[in-house]
Amino acid sequence: MDPHQDPPPADTPSPTTPEPAAAADPRELPDPEATADQAGPQEPPAGGWQPPRQRSAENGGQQQPTGGWQMPGERPQDSAGWQAPGQPPVQPGGWQPPVGWSPQQPPPYGAPPQAQQAQYPGAQQYPGAAQYPGAAGGYPGPAQYGPAPGSQPYPGAPPYGAPGVGPYGPGPGYPPPGQPQPYGQPGYPPYGQQGYQPYPPQPYGHPQFGVKEPRVVPAPVGTPFHRMARTPAHRWWRPVVGSIVLGLLAMFTTIFIIVVWDIISPNDVTDDDSGVFFNNPTEDIASNLVLLGVLTPLVLLTVRWIQRRPAFSVASVLQKIRWRWLALCCLPGLAYLVLNIALGNAFDALFPNADAGTDTGDDGSWVGWAHFVVPALVILVLVPFQSAAEEFVFRGWLVQAVGAYGPDNTDGRPFVRQLKRLFRSPWPALVVSSVAFVFGHGYTGWAMADIFLFAMTVGWLTIRTGGLETGIALHSINNIIAFMIPAALGQLSDWSDQGGAHWSVFVLDLPCIALYAAGVLWLAKRNNIAQVSR
Repeated sequence: MDPHQDPPPADTPSPTTPEPAAAADPRELPDPEATADQAGPQEPPAGGWQPPRQRSAENGGQQQPTGGWQMPGERPQDSAGWQAPGQPPVQPGGWQPPVGWSPQQPPPYGAPPQAQQAQYPGAQQYPGAAQYPGAAGGYPGPAQYGPAPGSQPYPGAPPYGAPGVGPYGPGPGYPPPGQPQPYGQPGYPPYGQQGYQPYPPQPYGHPQFGVKEPRVVPAPVGTPFHRMARTPAHRWWRPVVGSIVLGLLAMFTTIFIIVVWDIISPNDVTDDDSGVFFNNPTEDIASNLVLLGVLTPLVLLTVRWIQRRPAFSVASVLQKIRWRWLALCCLPGLAYLVLNIALGNAFDALFPNADAGTDTGDDGSWVGWAHFVVPALVILVLVPFQSAAEEFVFRGWLVQAVGAYGPDNTDGRPFVRQLKRLFRSPWPALVVSSVAFVFGHGYTGWAMADIFLFAMTVGWLTIRTGGLETGIALHSINNIIAFMIPAALGQLSDWSDQGGAHWSVFVLDLPCIALYAAGVLWLAKRNNIAQVSR
């Protein structure tokens, strides 16, 4: 253009500038037919495919000879339609499927999305289909027809259809056609690689075959204390074998402690069978308390190794010692102690000679602080461990071992149902453990009845509160006083004498143990103490 020429007049439109169209009324809806007429024929996008024309009644339902689509990467064909790779060209008259394809099958890989959706109404695009090379527009065909020839399953792998890859021809190591393929056997060529060996057989517990059962199996949620050993790993022989193992461990541990104690102790070990190990009463009581105290870790090891459950599930339904609850149980324990002493003194005052037949010696006298401090410290430190160990053995291990044999259901005839309910309840375990607790001591007469009452009450409270804390608290307080009084009166050498007792001991202990049980139940309800596992 000559720069000296005059510019065109302002009212003359520029040949390259289109005239702005009138603004459409937003209140009017567009007419689809008018829109289609205005749009006119659309040009196919560069480098892509053009969808085929629609079938019409004039040509007998056949596709138009023009407008056919082509495979990506292939040369466009003439109006005769699409030509399959490696097949002779088809005659004019529309698209024809390649040899081996039936009209009921969809087009092979590379077909346009519209063609596939026309053949399979409701077909949807596969998620992530664009990542499959060889699929036109990211639409892979149905999975049963295999991948497109020439595509690669992953970078660096030979394309599908190559010898030994995929279903397009057997490779080295394949059996003849018609025979099953021995997948996982040596010589089976996997997809994509030559000579690749499959994974070796994996052991049980491998993520490929499932999750291995854990070594420690807790009880199900909602299990009461006496059935905490009834875990999925429970077998009928575990309580029996566990009891035998616990007894053997206790025997060997006792021998080992006595030998080591004799080596490091300046006092000699007694040779009699009276149950006294050392001539010094304080050392003798200390050694006995230690021998009983080590039973607690032995019980925990047996629970963990033999029964395959959490070790402290023998302590409470929460699989731990509830120290706050243990401290609270000491309050009714002190009330029990005060009431017991008060009733005993009142009975002695009213009936001074009532228990004369059972009195085995003098009442003794105060030995003084110099001879009392060391035994008192030994008693305060070791008696709680000894009392806790007895609770772990009798109210823990033994109650749960017997309770594990209770059935899981109560189905059957009326008599069978009642029998199953009885064995499922805690009473058989409480009776067995209480009888064993009585014969584990050397008491006779009314003293046996009194200790049986103690064992049954403490065991019942253990079930009601879901743990050993109530028994440990009362047992420790009772034994501390039982050892402190002989130590203060100079009778510590007779601590192991567990003879009989007057009937008054059993009668006076009834209101005391009832007071303790009422106090524990009130505190448990007030503090919402767990009774079953969570």
